[in-house]
Amino acid sequence: MTKRQVLALMAIVMLGGGIRLHVMTRTFPVRLIGDEIYYSKVALSFAEGRGHTKGTVPRHASEAWRPPAYPYLLSLFVPKSPEGPRPAQPWHFSRTFLWPLMLSQVALGTLLVATTFALGLALFHVRVGLLAGLVAAIEPTLVAHSHYLWSEGLFALLVTAAIVGVVLVERARSARLAALTGITFGFAALTREIAVPVAATAALWWLRPTSGERLRPALGRAALLLASMALVIFPWTIRNSRALGRFVPIGTVGWFAAAQGNTLESPNWLLPDGPAKEEFDRKYFLISGETERIDFARRHTLERIRAEQPTWIFKKFVRNLSLLLGPDSYLLYKIRRGAYGELSSAVALPIAAISIVSYAIVSALGIVGIAGAKGVGHRSLTCLVFAVVAAVHVAANAASRFRMPWMPLVIVYASHCVLHPRSVADALRGRRWIVPALVLAFLFGVCFPYYFVYGDPR
Repeated sequence: MTKRQVLALMAIVMLGGGIRLHVMTRTFPVRLIGDEIYYSKVALSFAEGRGHTKGTVPRHASEAWRPPAYPYLLSLFVPKSPEGPRPAQPWHFSRTFLWPLMLSQVALGTLLVATTFALGLALFHVRVGLLAGLVAAIEPTLVAHSHYLWSEGLFALLVTAAIVGVVLVERARSARLAALTGITFGFAALTREIAVPVAATAALWWLRPTSGERLRPALGRAALLLASMALVIFPWTIRNSRALGRFVPIGTVGWFAAAQGNTLESPNWLLPDGPAKEEFDRKYFLISGETERIDFARRHTLERIRAEQPTWIFKKFVRNLSLLLGPDSYLLYKIRRGAYGELSSAVALPIAAISIVSYAIVSALGIVGIAGAKGVGHRSLTCLVFAVVAAVHVAANAASRFRMPWMPLVIVYASHCVLHPRSVADALRGRRWIVPALVLAFLFGVCFPYYFVYGDPR
């Protein structure tokens, strides 16, 4: 990199950090919603020396409801509680408690800007990296997640760094770097479990036929990546086995999420929520034992899958991908629920429009950029990663929040498309345009209309 490029990168990272800090301070405190409450409670439990344990989930105790890495990270920023009686408001909702936690999220978001640059540099070159970093610095959803207490902020940083490692290992064929990449995937898995199949996919990708390399060295690096990831996860698995008396690799929420995602409403299976899902939640949370809840959710999931045959896969494909890829975002989710306070239409509507238009442009350019990468940028790796992520969320559950960690990868290919339009157009001549055209048609012909018809208006 030249001196000018280094200065440009520094300016972009500072811009991203400055925007995030400004937005956070102007909107603080944004009311916590859903899983944010869980993470703040577990962070407080860690900070007070009680660990990831009792009473961290509403209505029942939990030993391993969700992965531990994110609440543990938050616990490092929990301030000392005030002396004397606690205020009427719960401590984990107070401004004093939330301020340092929100600052930590700004730091994560700023680091994600730099990591997006690194991904663009690894896949393509410096100019793509700089443009991708700039887009990540100002993209509304990424900016908004920098003051939310959901695990996607940390997971996005870790999984983006891990994908950078996968690409660099392919280039340098370094065992040491493969181990480091596996360790990164391990911490990502302790943040969100979907990192495990993604890491396995990356390891298999190394085994494809390459430029004259024998299979054994690539197989060794793949095994090293998976072993390093397993070593990071293993202590938590042992802890779970002792606490729960059964094998729980990371968290117990998996079957609960799968049960929710497979509880389709009848007759309108396109609805994201409804009485059937509410009834499952009620029964699930009435069960006192955590392992018993796992068994109940597993039985419920398998029963619902059998009941929906033979149309199950079609229904889940359309519904879940629409929930995952539609233009909704948790920025809009928070606005709808008044987490930012009472916003007038003159404020809320432009924010919604900017968010939706930004996502539409980035995703469309990203799809075209992936299809037109001409084999450069490890297109096959990107397609495999997205296929695995889509398959997991089709089989289990989906929400717009779950796509946020993968946006840096989309942004990189969108930046490539913008900087090399002629090369991308040449690569899509003939019948090669058919696949990206079908993907775009599904995105804008199914996912976007789904949001405007079934999106949550509250």
